[in-house]
Amino acid sequence: MSGIAIVGTGMWGPRLAAAAQRAGLELVTCFARDEGPRRKFAERFGCGAAASLEEAIGHPRVQGVVLATPNDVHEEQAAACAERGRHVFVEKPIAESVEAGERMKRDCAEAGVALMVGHAFRRLGAARRVKQLIDEGALGRVILAEANMSLTGSFKPGAWRGERARNPGGPIMQLGIHHVDTLAYWLGPVRRASGRFAHVETSAEIDDVGVVTLEFESGALGSLTGSYVSPKTLSLRLLGTEAVLDYRTDFSVWPDARALDGVTTLTLDGERVTFEARDMLAEELAEFGRCIRGEAEPETGADEGIAALAVVRQALDAHAGAVA
Repeated sequence: MSGIAIVGTGMWGPRLAAAAQRAGLELVTCFARDEGPRRKFAERFGCGAAASLEEAIGHPRVQGVVLATPNDVHEEQAAACAERGRHVFVEKPIAESVEAGERMKRDCAEAGVALMVGHAFRRLGAARRVKQLIDEGALGRVILAEANMSLTGSFKPGAWRGERARNPGGPIMQLGIHHVDTLAYWLGPVRRASGRFAHVETSAEIDDVGVVTLEFESGALGSLTGSYVSPKTLSLRLLGTEAVLDYRTDFSVWPDARALDGVTTLTLDGERVTFEARDMLAEELAEFGRCIRGEAEPETGADEGIAALAVVRQALDAHAGAVA
């Protein structure tokens, strides 16, 4: 059984811990800066509570480390893991900048450890079925994509996601980037992106609304939108030369990732399409376990993580240039 440490015990850390246990990984220890939350996490999941990052990644039974931490500390933490020969699973986005992501890729490659990025939404049963339909030619040539991911943000004082400097792009960086990866999985690489971002409603300083245009290497165009001030929404539409596919999810079940496929409807020209429900988080962490054992390569590794981040960063740069 592969032993892992989880770093970051906030909202998402427990979700990954539970998924890791479903995937058959051994949760050895955890670390968070605040002693109270990490001890509560350790009691809940029956693991150790390390007093420092170094202690967590240095534990002799830890072979891989799951980083559920803010974007801007991913590079430093991944480097520490690589230095100790620990395989790395990092939540998306891979880093705060493309350059940081490239350094993470280099550090892990030089250390001979896997670097996996948590772009899990492509693993949903509905997303896998869409990929199959595209590959079978059911839509003809896909020429246009429309996607939205939104949810009402919670920005308590000191919350890093509410700080513009730590979370540029707001809902597009944290939510829409999932769709960037899924669309690239379906349609191929994005050649260029542009965007507009605005602070409309929330009390935090963050941009809470974003719109991104995508141009794929295939020639298809796409629009990606996201909001931190709207009810939970997850939708995608693909328009092809032969058919139109609609992907609609009752996103109110979030953050229960296992429930998503059960409340998703796929239609092709209005006709329901069936698919098998999947546990996206357990599947990605089971794959991480295989990577630790040398039995697999990450489906969403450094290259995929960097590509998705590069799209968001390019959109942010285009916005900055337009308003300068």
